[in-house]
Amino acid sequence: LGKRKLDFSTKFQWQLNWKILVFVAFFLPVTILLGFWQLDRAEQKREILSAQEQQQSLNPLTNNSWLQDRANHLRRVDLVVDMDSDRYMLLANRIINAQVGYEVISLAQIANTETDPQLVLINRGWVPASLNRDELPVISDAFGIWQIQGYYYCPEANSMIQHSTDFDGTWPAIIYGLDESAMEQIFIDQEQRPLACEIRLDQVSPLALTAQWQLVNQSVEKHIGYAVQWFLMGFALIILALFSNSNLGRFFSKGSKA
Repeated sequence: LGKRKLDFSTKFQWQLNWKILVFVAFFLPVTILLGFWQLDRAEQKREILSAQEQQQSLNPLTNNSWLQDRANHLRRVDLVVDMDSDRYMLLANRIINAQVGYEVISLAQIANTETDPQLVLINRGWVPASLNRDELPVISDAFGIWQIQGYYYCPEANSMIQHSTDFDGTWPAIIYGLDESAMEQIFIDQEQRPLACEIRLDQVSPLALTAQWQLVNQSVEKHIGYAVQWFLMGFALIILALFSNSNLGRFFSKGSKA
């Protein structure tokens, strides 16, 4: 069999290919930026998971220690609540396994020994939507006293996005995002208005529907994998530029057979 040998007798020369140079000059910074962006996303996900681990290592909030406060974000709860069966919200456009549906957010009162009863939001989980968007899902009743377990979740506030609602005073209220703007539109009385945070029920709770919570939609490892792919693309562009703008390829194209 012939063996290919490198030929170093040819003198290295630049042979500029402007089209390739322009192509590489445009896409190389893009691949590098996307690679570092994925690394930054990985770090953000790592911080979120670290915060969850830290918060959930604390003792669960109970009726006596309960306080609606964003500082309790991701903390475990173990509460006795009085569910309101007549009033609940449907958080629209939630997708599970490529199927569109709603998250059911019920209202409940928490009897606190130190303060007046507080109105809180209980996210029972996801239900599928009908093909007829005017047809709302039928939700199993949840009323009376229940003991619930889960964790407290406060969506990140975004001042650039203000979610609207279809609330006209008739329950259930349709919302498209859980934020202060939606709460202000539904609860006119500020004293009765709950914080735009929710208690996400554990799947084992008897009140839970489909409670498949994902704190991060992609793992840290997946973001790092994407970053490596972008950096490899950048490296490939550099190789392309070298071979297309010089006679470097001749060092590898020439050889002899043994």
